[in-house]
Amino acid sequence: MSLAADNPVSMESEGDGARRMVITRAVDAKPHHAHPQRGSDAEGFVQHPAIVRGLANLRGMPNSGGAAAMTLFSMPTLDVSWAHFKSGYPLPLHSHDVDCYYLVIAGSMALGSEVLGKGDGVLIPAGVPYTVNPGETGVEFIEMRTSPDYDTHYRARTDSYWDKMVETHRNRSAIWAEEKAPLGLL
Repeated sequence: MSLAADNPVSMESEGDGARRMVITRAVDAKPHHAHPQRGSDAEGFVQHPAIVRGLANLRGMPNSGGAAAMTLFSMPTLDVSWAHFKSGYPLPLHSHDVDCYYLVIAGSMALGSEVLGKGDGVLIPAGVPYTVNPGETGVEFIEMRTSPDYDTHYRARTDSYWDKMVETHRNRSAIWAEEKAPLGLL
């Protein structure tokens, strides 16, 4: 049985209540899309102007190919994705409102002063701001969350921060076009 990643399912079968194994296939993985900040569509919501400008500038750039993510499996209590960040890819400082666990499967990434390599992982509790810095060969990791419905709250509030991200995309896009995923899982 193969699952479409954008269609959360129950692990119970059709009516007999017995739990069944669920097989997933890489070919069925769906592109992973960032989730907007909760309440951002509510009347009166105001996001910091530097964040608005920075995200708009990043979205306005041609696809640099610096990152890719695919949802592998999703159900109400578990969401599993594969992600690849190429070398030097600048992930914006952000947080989510659900716990998240990253398991490195190839390459490396730094979180603050800690460097994680193949087999290393990190639990990022809900609400904790973070960013990762991929190593010189990039990083591939499996991302597990306690829910497919989660908030993304960007935290960087200076134009210079966002300008640096845009500049990195501009300067590294040719490098990223040639760079392959360390493991190449997907």
